[in-house]
Amino acid sequence: MKYKIHNRRYIGNKHKLLSFIDNVLNYNKVEFNSFADLFAGTGVVSEYFLSKNKSVIINDNLYSNYVFYVAWLSNLEYDKDKINNFINYYNNSMEYIKDNYFSDIFSGTYFNYNNAKQIGSIRVDIEKNREKLNLREYCILLSSLLYTTDKIANTCGHFEAFLAKKPQEEIFKLQDLDIKKYKYKPKIFQENANVLIKKIKADLVYIDPPYNSRQYINFYHLLENLAEWKQPKVFGKTLKMERNAKKSEYSKANALNNFKDLILNCNSQYVLVSYNNTYKANSNASINKILEKDIYDILSSVGKMEKFDIDYKYFNTGKTNFSDHKEMLFLCKI
Repeated sequence: MKYKIHNRRYIGNKHKLLSFIDNVLNYNKVEFNSFADLFAGTGVVSEYFLSKNKSVIINDNLYSNYVFYVAWLSNLEYDKDKINNFINYYNNSMEYIKDNYFSDIFSGTYFNYNNAKQIGSIRVDIEKNREKLNLREYCILLSSLLYTTDKIANTCGHFEAFLAKKPQEEIFKLQDLDIKKYKYKPKIFQENANVLIKKIKADLVYIDPPYNSRQYINFYHLLENLAEWKQPKVFGKTLKMERNAKKSEYSKANALNNFKDLILNCNSQYVLVSYNNTYKANSNASINKILEKDIYDILSSVGKMEKFDIDYKYFNTGKTNFSDHKEMLFLCKI
């Protein structure tokens, strides 16, 4: 079995909404050759349009997501046999497994000790062999490790906190990635979207920022830590590293001004904005910083705008109760 790009537990994952996005574009006869995905998350939307022979710009502020994009979507050559040899070694050998930063920090909370020791030892070995790997090979091995780590974690689907139960030892086996070939080479960035938008041009710009106070770096700090492998100090019960530089302005009080600035700087024919109505949530942290009316007013100021929505079960692993949840798309022809 091989991992597919959508095989992640990720809040806001758009895999199940791809047909909705495609139907809206087809219904409105939107013709485009280039596509920019500014808050790409898992990368599934970009992958979808790459597979439809569109030229794609893909961006996210997290390094771990950048690693995934290089692994899954870039057109850099890689040695399949080399990748398989590393995966077989990690899955079948014990000689490389030793105590390490990851087992010292995260065992007994997010992972069983033996699993944490194996995860950290694989990460140590990947870094030790970095000169033998080109960028894509390095990112493929890291991605397999991160996907497998996420799969067995003692969490409810993210790393904001670990479960109260004691983590049990899980079968830990890396898997290869189900990588496809695409007609066009994507341009891959790890930048602030409001900075990047001033440097790029695309026929269609897709915007799916965070809308509430819940920072994605808080949800995925552990995977980011493992990907960067700077081995920082962590603190608090949930063992997060210092991460202020990775926090999104869209989850803060000035979110609306950032959104307006982003839209005004779009060099495109069309803008497509994903939105959901979690401002109806009972939790203050889940209340949207940007309201539906704000989206409507800003997009209407730059072009002809239409809204589309479907009922959708929100990916919620906490105690927040979302009722009458809808996923929306705002399509603006500038």
